[in-house]
Formats: sequence, C-alpha cells, structure tokens
Amino acid sequence: MVVKTIQQTGSYRDIGSVQLSSIKSVRWDDINGKVPPRIPFGTKIEITVAYDERDFLNGEDGIVWATYDPLQSDTIRDALRVQHITCEAEQLALGEWLLHLIKVPRKAEAQRAINFIWRDAAGMRLQPDWWYPANAENLSFKKWLNGG
Repeated sequence: MVVKTIQQTGSYRDIGSVQLSSIKSVRWDDINGKVPPRIPFGTKIEITVAYDERDFLNGEDGIVWATYDPLQSDTIRDALRVQHITCEAEQLALGEWLLHLIKVPRKAEAQRAINFIWRDAAGMRLQPDWWYPANAENLSFKKWLNGG
C-alpha cells in the first residue's frame, strides 16, 4: 500500500484550540486525546495526516474491483464470467464497512477485467462507490444496469 499524507498548517489560538490556515478550528484533544501543551498562543502548528491508500482497481493481489453493494459485486462477477474471465467474489471488513471484492486469480486476465469494468468505452464504465457520498447508490452502476 502507498502511504499518502495531507499537511495543514495553523496556529495555536487558545488553550486547546488550533486555528488552521483554512480558518477552521480543531480542538487539541480531538487531535491526540491529551492535555494541550503549554505553548504560547500564536505558535505555528503543522498537522500531518498519513493514510494507507488501498487501490482496489489496479489488479494488485488479483483484486480488480471493490464495492459496498453485494448486488453490484454479484452482477460484475457474472458479467466477467460472460466475458470468459475467471473470477471470484470475496469480502473484506474495513472498519464498520463490508467491502465486496472481485478477484481475478489469473494475472493475465486481470487487465482485461479492469478494462471491462471501468476503462473501456464498450465496457461497464463504472465509477468506484467511494466517489459518491456515504450510503449513496453508485449512479454509474445504476446507469449500466438500465442500459445507459
């Protein structure tokens, strides 16, 4: 997995309060759950958020697609089988969410599957679920189901 970071600067404004350069404030105890440090007001603060970026679309470990919707997973799996691409469905708990993964065990077929699911104009042209708000339906999947 690739570790990505986001950095935000700000200043220590009041006891336990950091004002970010975006004018938003963050409580010190929300950042690290500890008592705020004894530093002068106005001290420059830099906050870095690091996260592991999981790419469920690149064929790594045979995984070519991930969705929160079990119907979408089953439909894509069946569509790939119609394309004569061997695949299987798996599940992965990700925090409170359950991801339904499409896995293509043959490396040579993974690229064909990826192209069919989201790259090729003649394929499904799906957008990942996480491109939509939480609990929203995947409009690209709905469009494909309706022949659009």
